[in-house]
Order: sequence, then structure tokens, then C-alpha cells
Amino acid sequence: MSTLDIATSPVVPARHWINSQWTESAKIGQSINPSTGEVVGHYQDGGTDEAAAAITAASAAFAAGEWARDVNLRARAISQIADGVEARSHELAAMTSQENGMLLWQTMFQVATAVQWLRYNAAACLISSDVGRHADIGSDVHFRSSPEPLGVAAIIAPWNGPITLTARALGPALAAGCTAVVKMPAQTALTNNLFAEIVAQCSAVPTGVVNIFTESGSQGAELMVSSPEVAVISYTGSTAVGRKIVEASATTLKRLNLELGGKTPLILLDDADLDAAIPTVVSAATMSNGQFCVTGSRVLVHREIADDVRTRLSAALAAVQPGPSDDPASQIGPLIDKASAERLDRLVDAASSMRCHWSAAD
Repeated sequence: MSTLDIATSPVVPARHWINSQWTESAKIGQSINPSTGEVVGHYQDGGTDEAAAAITAASAAFAAGEWARDVNLRARAISQIADGVEARSHELAAMTSQENGMLLWQTMFQVATAVQWLRYNAAACLISSDVGRHADIGSDVHFRSSPEPLGVAAIIAPWNGPITLTARALGPALAAGCTAVVKMPAQTALTNNLFAEIVAQCSAVPTGVVNIFTESGSQGAELMVSSPEVAVISYTGSTAVGRKIVEASATTLKRLNLELGGKTPLILLDDADLDAAIPTVVSAATMSNGQFCVTGSRVLVHREIADDVRTRLSAALAAVQPGPSDDPASQIGPLIDKASAERLDRLVDAASSMRCHWSAAD
């Protein structure tokens, strides 16, 4: 089935993959193409029930012991997931581009990166020693440590990198011997379903080891954070939510891996070659439609060249061609949703009220 077929055919709404079974929810959501505002599909919208079922399945799979003990099994399973992602890389990239508005070449790069990370972690299973560290620290004292998997790892993935940032967290968790509960974003629900299909087709992945559900709200994620059955949380998103995760997980002393909202300043000194620097600044600022953690968010410029940079940068940004994510001529795609566009308008209005100089393209 082609990408177009998947996007437009009246198929069953995208489902969750929990305990190695396809599951549904009481609530159905719509996947919107931000380039056109059109509905491209529907999805089962999960929550507390789906999170609870996924945690139970992952906990049981970990307790069974085979996954945590068998490094060869883990290497085969992760390699199969990598093979599946690679085999359907164009399909995944095209669907991601359609759902989150990023240009196709950018989503292709993300998917390719996901494959590399998964293969790295598959290899890590085989080269990592279970002996750990040891040393004689005294005449009668011998020290030894052995690494052990923590248990259930909960992964909360963002919409701006649903495949690559899921793989970045899932690969190491599986390689370490953990089982996983993955809450994927509603904005890329059809992409999530494709990834779940890949996992479902991997014969080396035991029942309940990888559980994937899509949620538009936060109730399921909140249960993942508070559940005593979850040992570690990986979250990529805003600083505000990150603080809430720290607070909510304190009672169970979870291990946390948080990549939170940050800024990526670009610095131009007075000896900069502006003919080379300005195009680089524009590429950095418009990458992933300005909606990614490594997107250039501000330019710090030496006072001596500030006016020249402002003039050049304004002209260069005005020449950037906006358009739909699937148009090869587009140099920047849409914001993810109406709320994000309205937020940007408010920022522009606030800057104008402070008499800031700003430029905007039609």
C-alpha cells in the first residue's frame, strides 16, 4: 500500500500495540495535516487504561526473566526493529512529514538516524560485559559491580521526532534488558501506528517487551510517571512538564532522563565571513520549521557588525520559500497546529509593542 493509500483509504483507526496485541480505545481522534488542515486519518486515543495495561504487560515480561538475561535475544530483537524501520523508511518519513509538517528530506534524515541508533544498540548488547567493574582495594577487600536492568522503562516521545527520538530512548532501554512502555504523540498517530506495525512483525521481540500507545492528553503519561512498577522515565519535551515529572516521580525515586526545552544561540563575531555565515544562520533558524531543540533560536552579534547582519539576515529570511511539506520547492513548512501559530503571532505582537525590529514573510 502506498503512502497516499494509507493516508486516504477508509482503514481502521490507528491502534495501540499492547502486550503483543492490537488494542482499541473508547475515544477516536483525528490526525491533521498541518500543511493543508485536512484530516488524513483517525486513531485510537489512549489514556489511563492503555497506560495501565501497557505497564502490566511490560512488568510481566520483565519478571519472566528471559529478556533481561539473554543478550543474544536482545541483539536479534533490536536488529529486527532496525531492519523493519529501514525497510519502511520512505513510508515512515512520508507519513511523519504529512503529520508534523517537516520537509520530507528532514524526516528521511530522522528515520535514517533512528536506524543507525538501533543498530548501535543491537551491537552494544553483544559487546557490553555483564562482569562490570572489579578491583582489589585492600589486602583482604575485593570490589566488584555488575550492571543489571532496572525494570520497566517508560518513554514519552515528542511529535517533532516521533521515530528518531523514540528509537534514541527505546534502543538503549532494550539493550540494557529493560522492557518498555512508549507513549507516542497524537499529532503523529498514523506514524506511530506504522512503527507499532514494525515492532509487531519482529518475531524476536517477546510478548509484552515493547508496548506502544498514542495519547492526545496526559493522563496515561501521568500514570507512567507515578506507577511504582515503572523504574525509569525518558521524556523529551518542555521544561515545565519536565519539572512536573521530577515532582511526581520523587515518591518512587525513579531514574530520570529528561531532555527539556532549551535555546540554541548562534554567535557572530566581528571578524565573521558574513557571506558564509548568513546562509548558515538561515538554515539553522528554519530547520524543522523552527520547531526542534537544535533549531537556531537567537543570534548574538558583535555590535560592530549588528546593522549589517540585521540587513542581510532580514533579506535572506524574506527569500525563504514557505510551503507544504511535500512540495520539493518548499524551504520551510507549517507550524504543527493553530495554537502554535497563534502563539507565534502573540510573540510578534509583544516584540512590536517593545519597538523591536522584526521581519516577516507573507
